[in-house]
Amino acid sequence: MSLCINPSLIRQYLYCPMAAYYIAAGAPEPPTLRMQRGREIQQEAAQAAAKALGAERAEYSVHITAPPLCGTVDAVLWINGRPSPLEVKAAARPRRIPIHHKAQAAAYIAMVQRAYGRAVATAYIYYAESGQIAQIRMAKDLQELLNYAVSRLQQILQGKPPVLNPNPAKCQNCWYRKWCSHLPTTVEKI
Repeated sequence: MSLCINPSLIRQYLYCPMAAYYIAAGAPEPPTLRMQRGREIQQEAAQAAAKALGAERAEYSVHITAPPLCGTVDAVLWINGRPSPLEVKAAARPRRIPIHHKAQAAAYIAMVQRAYGRAVATAYIYYAESGQIAQIRMAKDLQELLNYAVSRLQQILQGKPPVLNPNPAKCQNCWYRKWCSHLPTTVEKI
């Protein structure tokens, strides 16, 4: 297992630690239609967001290694002379931005800041389905959450599984459900 922690893995960990464990163990969920759609529209959506935000310039699909974090930022936008990461989501903007989306953005902030050697206080999430942009600012509580998730993921990458914590609302449609055994399968209910 790699010791590089991708911001997507941080997002997944905060949504469901067991799913992050399976991904880190080399068993990623097969791409869903939404995932495939997201990849297809990523460049076009990032360009639309850059234009909407008035970016002076934009770099697309930027791979950054800033241990323990590494991954590919959908775009790095230069706004008012400062770099800001942009994450593209295929979905519509939710009423409240989920904390796992904010933590993923925080990880990109940390990576871009380290890679570019410039202070980065803001990340953007472009929700392509609705064409809306969320601005995520790095705050102390978000930094603490990021540090916590990175610490837990480092333990997972060293082979320590997370504590099982079933959530029926999340587990019901989860691809990893067959391995977690949080919920009985349909056959077991009969």
